Amino acid sequence: MTTARVFEPRLPHVALRRIDALLAERGDPGLPAKLRGAAESAEARGGVVALEETAILRVLADLAAIGWQFRVVRGKIYMIPRRVQQGDPVAAKRLLRASLLDTRNQQLAEVSTVEFFHRMHAPRAGSSANKTIDVLVDDGATLARDLRQHRDGDLTQVIQPYLQFVEPGERCAHTGLLLTDIWRYFRHTWSLEFRPTPGRNINYLIRNAARPGHPVMAIVGLANAVFQLSSRDHWIGWTEPGIVQGIIANPSEWPAFRDTAIKCLADARKSIRSEDLARETGNPKSLLEFSRRLDHIAQQQGDVRKQGLRDIQSSEDGAMPSPRVLPKRPDGTIDWKKASESPLFKRKRAGTLSSICFALHHLRNAPSDGNAVAAQVTLLQKHDGFEPRWQNDDLGRAVRAAIREIKKNGVASRILDVNVCGASPSYREILGGKLAAMSLFASDIQDTYLDRYASTPAEIASAMAGRPICKKAHVCILTTTSLYEVGSSQYNRVRVRFGPRTLEWQRIGETEGFGSLHFSKPTIECVRRLTVERTGLRNVNNVFGEGTSPLLRQMREGLSILGFETNDVLQHTNKRIVYAAEIYPGAREDLVANGDTYSRGPVFNEIARDWAERWLRMRIKNEEALNRMADFSPASVKRDLHIITNGADTAP
Repeated sequence: MTTARVFEPRLPHVALRRIDALLAERGDPGLPAKLRGAAESAEARGGVVALEETAILRVLADLAAIGWQFRVVRGKIYMIPRRVQQGDPVAAKRLLRASLLDTRNQQLAEVSTVEFFHRMHAPRAGSSANKTIDVLVDDGATLARDLRQHRDGDLTQVIQPYLQFVEPGERCAHTGLLLTDIWRYFRHTWSLEFRPTPGRNINYLIRNAARPGHPVMAIVGLANAVFQLSSRDHWIGWTEPGIVQGIIANPSEWPAFRDTAIKCLADARKSIRSEDLARETGNPKSLLEFSRRLDHIAQQQGDVRKQGLRDIQSSEDGAMPSPRVLPKRPDGTIDWKKASESPLFKRKRAGTLSSICFALHHLRNAPSDGNAVAAQVTLLQKHDGFEPRWQNDDLGRAVRAAIREIKKNGVASRILDVNVCGASPSYREILGGKLAAMSLFASDIQDTYLDRYASTPAEIASAMAGRPICKKAHVCILTTTSLYEVGSSQYNRVRVRFGPRTLEWQRIGETEGFGSLHFSKPTIECVRRLTVERTGLRNVNNVFGEGTSPLLRQMREGLSILGFETNDVLQHTNKRIVYAAEIYPGAREDLVANGDTYSRGPVFNEIARDWAERWLRMRIKNEEALNRMADFSPASVKRDLHIITNGADTAP
């Protein structure tokens, strides 16, 4: 049974009455649109109070769009999440897809998106390569016809997949369009709103050389991994309960963990610029005293940073430097030493170094006998697992700090998140998504990542060190999440041969159903504006080093100002399946020990041949699938995207 979540808006009575009237009719299918319309009216009135009403209305509209219901009683809004039972996967998918499409369609209606679509479809004069995006959307009817003709013969006459790296600034040889624009266009064909990801990104098109114009079969994209993902961390061995459980079961594991932890912490200490911090702390003789004094510096620099952000916000002439701009030397290179002196990174250096010194002290002085340590800790059963309880709280804190530093080494550059992976509309019915999921094991992608980032300084690590720092670039692990919690997934049974072994996508758990996915761009921007108005500063600036998950932190900050219990509305209840894959045998062991035993895997062409024999040849025997494929065409894609051409809306 779903429990109602209570929200008491801090608004004038007249605003509360307006919201009450909108929410009066329960189960109204037009409620999201009515709430958004009321939000636009409130915003037009102007002022901070009206902005707060606007933000509340937009948040409620997005919740209504995913099936939440509301009841207003004596000024309190009782919010009731809708939870479809897992026994009805069709209904679950239908509900989630409808809510995702609602948010996506808002994005499709934005002026910038409409202008982008028109540019992609606008005929251009010049060489024969200057063609529209229609060339790259395969015609499903003719593709299905050709597959029928060759289903028992040579499939390469119809399907010849190849991988194309989306190099910024590069153009398609068949259309003259920018590869980045082509990738973005096909990304918009999904039911999920397109949100660019900051940080390290590599994107690919999978194209079909056997068809005119080499149409797009699928797209994939990889980006920085999120720092917090409990199922991944448990699978790798990066959680305190998992490590403690191992020590209790086998005390001989403690000395190895202790040695690895001390080495990792010592290396992390050396990688942080500290001479200025040592001078300010007066060179204390003990690590513990050094740690305490560093905490004071970190707190002080946090206050300095906040005041600087307020000064930027109140600067009318734009004279204050943006927090996003890194200092440069006269030759144009980044001055990492000066970057390390910013309040943001000085605070971060002091805080991190304090944690490291504290952990080093307690781990060095901890018993080396695993039995003695195992006797100091117990595991308490909780509803979602175990929680360690240490007799010595300081030792427990030291163990957690060590795990965090070990994990930081891996997450920084050796784990990537697959944030885009799927087939284009015309190729979905012949399992182009399986090909996309298999392609991520290709050594071609590993080579691209190495070429781009092996010699590229890592921004956070370099600003912490005050000098250029390049991280290991051999990726060990890929992670991703399914779009739906129930039903089939394109990652199921996806594996590739790796010499005598196979590599495969594994289901390793579920997300907790938290996030900002259900909030639309207008809602996020409105909440952000309100936060700045209320606090006088923009605390989250999408700057590396500020913290993980900037969008989620922005929403938490703004929702709290509005009076929401943040977990109430960030827990959207749409859990997702978490998948992970080792890129080479022994990759997990490398992450835990910070080793590098990378071995080069199969190239994409080999993977594509395996996909064709295992998946494609079987699938094209399914007449229903080929009949469904025939429904897709450039015109159907335009209808789905609500694209207007030649002055007429092509949508049915």
